[in-house]
Amino acid sequence: MHLSKDVLKKLIVEKNLLTNYADIDAQLTPNGVDVRLAAIVEIVDGGRLAVSKADNLAPKLGSAVVLKGFEERLKGYELKEMHVVDSGVVKLEKLKPYLVLTCEELNTPQNLMSHIAARTSLFRLTQSLLGSTFVEAGYKGFLTFMLLPFTDSQIELGSRFAQLSFTELTGEGHYEQQKESNYQGGKLF
Repeated sequence: MHLSKDVLKKLIVEKNLLTNYADIDAQLTPNGVDVRLAAIVEIVDGGRLAVSKADNLAPKLGSAVVLKGFEERLKGYELKEMHVVDSGVVKLEKLKPYLVLTCEELNTPQNLMSHIAARTSLFRLTQSLLGSTFVEAGYKGFLTFMLLPFTDSQIELGSRFAQLSFTELTGEGHYEQQKESNYQGGKLF
């Protein structure tokens, strides 16, 4: 069962399902909640996914633009440069992949999972696709997606670019007990 706007608002306000939001009433939709863009990071060379986790290679990152107050999200990653800004528009380069990070953080309980979708304004206005998956029950942290623009376009930091909807599980997921929970807390890779 997908959760409605009223149920989501109660969970966000009373149980901190989502934190770091700007305006909960503006971000809630009839069947989900919009998340905002905190940072955008260029991917300059792809990584490798291997059978053995020890053989994985992270992609090489280029420049990053991040909203002031969210720069900790990129701490520990090798970047060409990081621009911390109060606000700003980032120019997206045609067919260049980017990692994009949310302002909001999730505190997903064991009985909820989340589905991620691009807001239609993202592809209508920036002609970009958002690469994402679902959020497992029990996940806590900010979210990272891949953005791929098909044309040169622009996106403003702080804009609502993706929507989360939530589904109730019939049992509990226990994310922290699975063999690998690499991304707990919002790790890029």
